[in-house]
Amino acid sequence: MSVACTPVRTLRGATVVLALVTLASSCSLGNSAESTSASKDSAQRTESSTAQKSLPPSSEQQPLSWTNCADDLAAAAGLECATLQVPIDPASPSGPTTELALIRQPSTGSASERIGSLVINPGGPGGSGLEFLTSAAAAFPSELTDAFDLVSFDPRGVAASSPVRCLDDAAAEEQLAGDLSPDTAEELSKAVADQKQFLASCRSNSAELLTHMSTADVAADLDQIRSALGDEKLTYLGFSYGTAIGAVYATLYPENSRALVLDGSVSPKSTSEEEALAQAQGFENTLANFVSACNADKGCALGPDAAAKIAATRNELNKKPVQVVTPSGTRTLGVDLFDIGLATALYDTSLWGTAAEAIRDINSGGGQLIFSLVDRQLGRQPDGSFDNSSAAQSMVSCADSTERPTAEQSQQAAERIQAAAPTFGQALGWATLSCLGWPMAANPLPEISGKGSPTVLVVGTLGDPATPYAWAEEMTAALESAVLLTYEGDGHTAFLRGGPCVDNAVVTYLIELTVPKVGTRCPNKEQDLSFGGLRDEVVSQLVEGGLPKKLAECVIDGVIKESGSAEFNRMVLEEDVEKLSQLVTAQTLGCASAGD
Repeated sequence: MSVACTPVRTLRGATVVLALVTLASSCSLGNSAESTSASKDSAQRTESSTAQKSLPPSSEQQPLSWTNCADDLAAAAGLECATLQVPIDPASPSGPTTELALIRQPSTGSASERIGSLVINPGGPGGSGLEFLTSAAAAFPSELTDAFDLVSFDPRGVAASSPVRCLDDAAAEEQLAGDLSPDTAEELSKAVADQKQFLASCRSNSAELLTHMSTADVAADLDQIRSALGDEKLTYLGFSYGTAIGAVYATLYPENSRALVLDGSVSPKSTSEEEALAQAQGFENTLANFVSACNADKGCALGPDAAAKIAATRNELNKKPVQVVTPSGTRTLGVDLFDIGLATALYDTSLWGTAAEAIRDINSGGGQLIFSLVDRQLGRQPDGSFDNSSAAQSMVSCADSTERPTAEQSQQAAERIQAAAPTFGQALGWATLSCLGWPMAANPLPEISGKGSPTVLVVGTLGDPATPYAWAEEMTAALESAVLLTYEGDGHTAFLRGGPCVDNAVVTYLIELTVPKVGTRCPNKEQDLSFGGLRDEVVSQLVEGGLPKKLAECVIDGVIKESGSAEFNRMVLEEDVEKLSQLVTAQTLGCASAGD
């Protein structure tokens, strides 16, 4: 099972932190705090059916009708929502359509300052743009929010955009609890059977969209969105897999491109085995950086020999998985799920302290925290249900590639990759099995060139585990006109997390269309990385959101005292806003009345 590339989901501006800032601010000012829910099954996420309507060409798209979002957090943040009908088959513009869900934060600048819309994709495949913008809009620099409406969307088949479905929750849970990296004939047979079950469920539950889930289809939708927004040319920011959408758009619609930022680029040319190998090595390299930073920090829960403790934990879980009691039931933690949880934390340096605590907790008889990291990665909700991100990711990946490795070929790939990357190699190597028996013809990615498009800004992070820096170099070379901006830090993607050097370069390009000088490198902003854990990270972000530090500490410490550290960590990582909101409301009122 692949653990990358997943949507950008850092704690910076996360939904749960946005909710806490809103609640704590309103309570401390004496306003009545209403219960806030960020359920991914809210009315905003209502599954829409594919309506049979005639659709005009993108040049004739009608303007979007923006209304208040049904999601409480999005509405509280002043975001607006809309829907757009696009053809299921872009080559048949008058044929059946499917519905896309969109979200925007209107520009805060004057009419003279406004340039147009900045369309954003957080990655995936399978990432929700609605969820991302609700989480991250407040983190965008004011220069951008003055100049642009911030716009995002759920790509076709994802979340609120006519979501595709494969396994039901029970079947998904059963497969997840199995052996995800088979090393015996019996385990391999089970993995193949599971894959066939997955494909059969996709065909029966999502037949209408199954043949049109490729990145080229999404790029066509993106041009429909541009037209409906009233923009002559597209201004775009794509993270992770979103860089594939942007690169394909630059290649297919160069004349409609204004400015394209590709942050955390995918490879424009690698095979599935080459991708899995590069990612496995990327995670190994970032793990080494994590170990080095942990050993040098007295506050790290795994110091002073983090590598030995991680290896010992993996060995024990490989020999004997443990049973972990979680709010949604007792679950089995083996080495495969442990590796997924560890990899999840390596995406974002703000989670490194949490990873150390999670591993320590396993060694002392706990395991809830590592499962919270696993669930964050795989789209498992606090109630045990799953979002459809994994289903969408599989469909897009198989639609984009003509590769259909056999079980034996996947086994051989896994062995080769594990030899090069002992910790993450086997799990990522087995990801090549995901298109085994895929029944639909592929709509492979076009050869990336961007010929005729304006200069593209590619952003690469030296320590990016999920989209290795070499891929940013490959993308820059593939595009006819592109400049590479390098961030010398760790973690997945750089904009909004790599500091002023990165952010200023991206903002200047998007507004002024001026690219950085060739060879520009931005220093690592996190040389003084802290392993303080989620408590310190959330307090820091509440202070950045405008709360006095003393009040933020009082509120969060009170929540931890009331709920317990393990439950607090779970609520933050799993974005259980409804439960956390109740605790924050009570603690904020108490802290405010006490004068904190």
